[in-house]
Amino acid sequence: MDPASGVIVGQTAAGTAVVLGVMRCGRIWLCPVCAATIRHKRAEEITQAVVEWIRQGGTAYLVTLTTRHAAKDRLDGLMDALQGSRSGTAAEIRVAKTNVGVAETALQEVVDRTRESVNTARLAAPKGEKRAAMAAAREEAAGELADAQAHLRTAQAELASTRRKAGAYQRLITGGTWAGRKADPVGIRGRLGYVGMIRATEVTVGLANGWHPHIHAIVLVGGNVAVHTDPKTNRVIGKEIAGTFEPSENALAEWQDHWRSVWVRALQGINPKWRPSDDCDRADCPCGGKGHAIDFKRLETERDAQDLGEYIAKTQDGKQPALELARADLKTALGENVTPFELLFRIGDVVGGVPEDEASGIGSLEWNLAKWHEYERATKGRRAIEWTRYLRQMLSIEGGDTHEDDLDMLFGGDAEDGELRAGVAIAEEGWTAVTRKGLDLAATEAAEGKDGNTDPEAVGARVREILALADVADTVVILSAAQVAEAYTNMLDNLARRREEAAARRRREHDDQEHDADADVDTAELQARLRRRTTPSPRPALEAPAVTP
Repeated sequence: MDPASGVIVGQTAAGTAVVLGVMRCGRIWLCPVCAATIRHKRAEEITQAVVEWIRQGGTAYLVTLTTRHAAKDRLDGLMDALQGSRSGTAAEIRVAKTNVGVAETALQEVVDRTRESVNTARLAAPKGEKRAAMAAAREEAAGELADAQAHLRTAQAELASTRRKAGAYQRLITGGTWAGRKADPVGIRGRLGYVGMIRATEVTVGLANGWHPHIHAIVLVGGNVAVHTDPKTNRVIGKEIAGTFEPSENALAEWQDHWRSVWVRALQGINPKWRPSDDCDRADCPCGGKGHAIDFKRLETERDAQDLGEYIAKTQDGKQPALELARADLKTALGENVTPFELLFRIGDVVGGVPEDEASGIGSLEWNLAKWHEYERATKGRRAIEWTRYLRQMLSIEGGDTHEDDLDMLFGGDAEDGELRAGVAIAEEGWTAVTRKGLDLAATEAAEGKDGNTDPEAVGARVREILALADVADTVVILSAAQVAEAYTNMLDNLARRREEAAARRRREHDDQEHDADADVDTAELQARLRRRTTPSPRPALEAPAVTP
């Protein structure tokens, strides 16, 4: 917050209220306030994409992927198994590579010194005692050599940890059976017309069975995709839709059976305890005996007769798939499970003095705090919602999946409801007092024009009534029409600046990805290269010490 200007609470032409001048974290996993706006915007763009795809004649499925879990399982391990481990940033990878180089050099220096001391001992020792002198020199250097080797192994492990390891999700769209091979060049992907998918990860937790992370994905199929490559490098630089078709029943059945099999095998390979069920003996179960590892629901298009041609993509039970996918913040977990935000709300209730048996949620304060801290660590650096590469481009959807894109959505939402027509400025100490009392939402709602009264004095009076509850009514200043217009202009200028910066950032990210792909070295090759560089070549003049990189 700017101490000089404080906060501006403005009323838009649509009758809603926006708060300007407050810092926003944009943390979709951890902040209930920011998550609500970001997920709402994400849901809108997902709906836009699905509706547009179905309008073009494509087919869409809502796919839910789950794993077996128990109370003792750590959330980070389960998330790695589903999503894959997190990759390091470009800066972290550069530092890790530098550390490996430094460790290699240090080890080679120790090896050279050891070789020199062994040779010196051999030359200085009388005949008959040379072997013993050389052994003593090697033994004297053994500690330093072991330390250098251990330092190199640590640096190599840190470098390996910056490289993302695939989870069960990545296994679904890799391999010859999926992508094609010599005996079957089309593969399941080609017969299905796979275009891409939008993945969202949701997490709940319970006292009995612990963490339950699961993935919702909207999978777009039935498309002919034209791939554009760089003529010089033959690297993919873009994709576009060249047409649509209806996948055959055989192709759909083949895809679903393949994904079920791959998902179960991948999780079993990571940890046999996490292997989900792939069969079911309940006669009336909707899974049809195929188990509950993956659920497929086809999304249909219905014309809304009251809205003249507006299409709404719905699942068979009437839920909007975009909300099912994106709005995890709205959900209340089933049975004895709770969402992470319900952990947070219970912590707030109990710390605020509400008895545990009257507070919302489940479990003791200590249990909720421990689970929330574990959740914070496990979700750090992960994307809650992610589109496969080039899917946005193919569907002409702007934006991205990064934290910066989430912040863009927050700031962009302020200007979408139209020009500001009334507003008040609240000094820093006044807004601080309001938030301490938990009255910030009430103050924002007081500035709205739901009652049709848009007179600036009336808006100011309503806001003052709320601030009086925190004894800071005198910190409200009613803005003139010119001041409101200036605030709105500044908001638009900031939004335009952020959009320009976002476009430049995405171009840089794309260039970085291409550069990283060119420079990337397979892990096995990297380890082999490091071994070659750190293992000294034997010299005829002396017996080289053993080195284990």
